Amino acid sequence: MNDPLDFSISSFQKIENPCFIYIFRYNLENLSNPITIFKFIMYRINKYHFNDFKCQASLHKSNYAVLINTSEKGIKYSPDFDFSGEYYLLKELNHAQIPIAYDFGQGELFRDEKFLIKQNFIVLQHVNGYDLVDYFAEKAVENTKTVEEAVKLFISICDPLQYLHNKRYVHCDLKPGHLILNQKTGLVHLIDFELSIKQGGIIKGISKEYASPEQLQMLTYLKDLPRKVHYEAISSTIRLDGRTDLYSIGLILYQIVTKKLWQTEKVLPSQINNHIPQKLEEIIKGLLEVNASNRIPSAEELKKALSGI
Repeated sequence: MNDPLDFSISSFQKIENPCFIYIFRYNLENLSNPITIFKFIMYRINKYHFNDFKCQASLHKSNYAVLINTSEKGIKYSPDFDFSGEYYLLKELNHAQIPIAYDFGQGELFRDEKFLIKQNFIVLQHVNGYDLVDYFAEKAVENTKTVEEAVKLFISICDPLQYLHNKRYVHCDLKPGHLILNQKTGLVHLIDFELSIKQGGIIKGISKEYASPEQLQMLTYLKDLPRKVHYEAISSTIRLDGRTDLYSIGLILYQIVTKKLWQTEKVLPSQINNHIPQKLEEIIKGLLEVNASNRIPSAEELKKALSGI
């Protein structure tokens, strides 16, 4: 019996996706036996090469890829977003649960050495792990051990968050996808500092579903801002600090232990999941206080409270 690869009479069908070209070669004498040939598409920005990438159109229109031959590094790129702020912020930080920034700039994106478009980019330490919300999505939150694991992992979030706040920065964009669990170490990493600001600063952007009341209030002020009013007038009225991030942490914690969104439910977590300890419910309530002055004041205090459950 002849090897299908040796047939001289054949037909090719090419189908493309962003990462591969699939070529199906059909033996015209036996169309039921297609042969799939994979050709990797190579992308390049300056000296950085990659093929498989994740499109994050909903996350400030940036894409992300792990670099070839250097799996400990990744590249985030966008034609519209400037990553210089994120680069210089990360250069000020040195924490095991916050990625290292290696390079940033603007370059030309090539696809198999064919020019596509100019891109802004940042090269970062790649954090290999799971989105924290996705990790718990497959787990039964009615199980006491699952709730205990969630508490343990949120304790680990407090250290990099307190470190960031001690440096007088606010992440301003904590949400699913920006908390990554490294299962080898059991630690949760903070990523994506595109929208981070100095405490008391003006927001650069917003993810409404996980924003604090003060962020939403500032957004309203900015939309209605008369031309002659300076930004300082807003920042003196609405102050963003570490408690802004803690509200977002409360939203994510609520979502994990109930599998519901606080914004749509507006009920105590124990009304959805009766396996939630009373102390944990009190902590979640303390994180979701509308008035920041009534909120749990710091990540350090949050860690103490969670450790006491």
